[in-house]
Amino acid sequence: MASVRFQAFAAIEAKLELVRQELDWASLLRDPRDPIGEDQMNALVLGTGGDDEPDSLTGHVATHRADFAVGLMVIEAGGKSAEELLDEAFVVVSNALLDPADIQLGGLVVDVRRGAMTPAMIGTVEGGSRIIGVQSIDFNFEYWAREGDAEQPGP
Repeated sequence: MASVRFQAFAAIEAKLELVRQELDWASLLRDPRDPIGEDQMNALVLGTGGDDEPDSLTGHVATHRADFAVGLMVIEAGGKSAEELLDEAFVVVSNALLDPADIQLGGLVVDVRRGAMTPAMIGTVEGGSRIIGVQSIDFNFEYWAREGDAEQPGP
């Protein structure tokens, strides 16, 4: 079985797949290792991040906070500007990940929170004429893990 952290990232990835379908975007990529091509855009990019030092161990349950980012990569099309496409994605991603009805990702985490968002970077690719836009939204989640049993959420 996977760690609570890894299970939470899988739940986030599943939510982002629903976002990808709702937006009718081409790709959802998790921690991509290769360059992302125009044929993969519009794309959601899930970057799984670090995990803070555990805080407060009570009853053999430690509190953790893990970071992740959702990158948005768009190509202007269909009469929408890159800025409009990025904002539309921001709304759908935020609504999915910060949904009060499932803010705990099915009981895996305490909550999901939005952090900083980078400025939108809009321009053309080298040697290209298509306008692309990229932006990244930081998130984190708090979760509890049992001491000596990293697979089971606490308490």
